[in-house]
Amino acid sequence: MRRGLQTPRRVAHPTFLTLDEALALHADQIDRYGGQHGVRDIGLLQSALAMPSATFGGVFLHPTLAEMAAAYLFHIVANHPFIDGNKRAGLIAAIVFLGLNGFTLDAEPEPLTELVLGVAAEGTGKAEIAVFIERHLRPTRRQPPRRRSGS
Repeated sequence: MRRGLQTPRRVAHPTFLTLDEALALHADQIDRYGGQHGVRDIGLLQSALAMPSATFGGVFLHPTLAEMAAAYLFHIVANHPFIDGNKRAGLIAAIVFLGLNGFTLDAEPEPLTELVLGVAAEGTGKAEIAVFIERHLRPTRRQPPRRRSGS
């Protein structure tokens, strides 16, 4: 483990984003900041949303919250499933996922922008994103909302 990096946060039963939530988050970003609404390839979006929860032998392939959030950011940006706003959608998906699980990302806008642009330019990978997120991860003061089973 790198020096200065806190103990990775592992959650036995994380709350993951649904397709409807991802679509709503994207629509909100387009409404707020501009761009064209719409999905370019729903299969690529579903694939990106499945990555954080992927398992092998019952073990998460992305075992920490930071790695799961990094998977959302990386795969939404890299898969480019939306017509417009993929970088915004990837970042907000990661941030909302962390919030659903009781954490917030405490980072200034400029380093976040650089991180996301690095992903889009194919120079920043999931491991680097996860390290950044872990360094800026803070617990929220309230309990995360819990969903009912099957949501």
